[in-house]
Amino acid sequence: MKTERQRQKELLGAIINTYNLSKEEVIDLVEDVFANNVMSNGTIEVGYYAFEGGKFSKDPNAYPNCQGVVAWINPNPNAPIGERGLIITPDEVTLEWVYEDCEAGICDEEDGQANTRKLIAYGKEHGISFPAAKWCYAYSKNGVKPGEGFLPAKKQLKRIVANRDIINSALKRIGGVILDEWIWSSSEESTNYAWGVSASYGGVGDLDKGLSFYVRCVLAF
Repeated sequence: MKTERQRQKELLGAIINTYNLSKEEVIDLVEDVFANNVMSNGTIEVGYYAFEGGKFSKDPNAYPNCQGVVAWINPNPNAPIGERGLIITPDEVTLEWVYEDCEAGICDEEDGQANTRKLIAYGKEHGISFPAAKWCYAYSKNGVKPGEGFLPAKKQLKRIVANRDIINSALKRIGGVILDEWIWSSSEESTNYAWGVSASYGGVGDLDKGLSFYVRCVLAF
């Protein structure tokens, strides 16, 4: 009699043969299915820990390479991968938004990942440095690849800050820096100002781009 493991292998083998999948395609498919099942079963919550390879747990030591804390979950259970939630990494720096007066036109309040990529591209084209966005884009700790991290947009940052009590408790368990004071968003307001959110009370303000405020790198899943 075949074991359950043998039946699983035969089923997977049939799928591989039918679609002529490579090893890399099989791994991507399994990770995609796993992510869908995890989200649909409601097993990820704000305050859970995110690990390299798309793994999540309420135990900070469940897997190697803890990348941060789940900071927001999309209320839409059918949201596609990349829009299901936000992870805040445990590190923090203080940086300027931009070193000189400029208006890059990066005003989106919802998509920090797109904002960050546009700021990096604009900076290269015009010879201008955007320190906060650049730091997030280059972030590469615990298996995070450069380009995966981003400076959150204004509304994304507001959603994160709304969960600050749960997030801060989880960050303390992994030696992370808690959310506090004013934090830069990637949403531009004008030539001299960009939007920031206060982690102390959740308020939003237009901050002088040339001043140093806290910067937090965020990941999407």
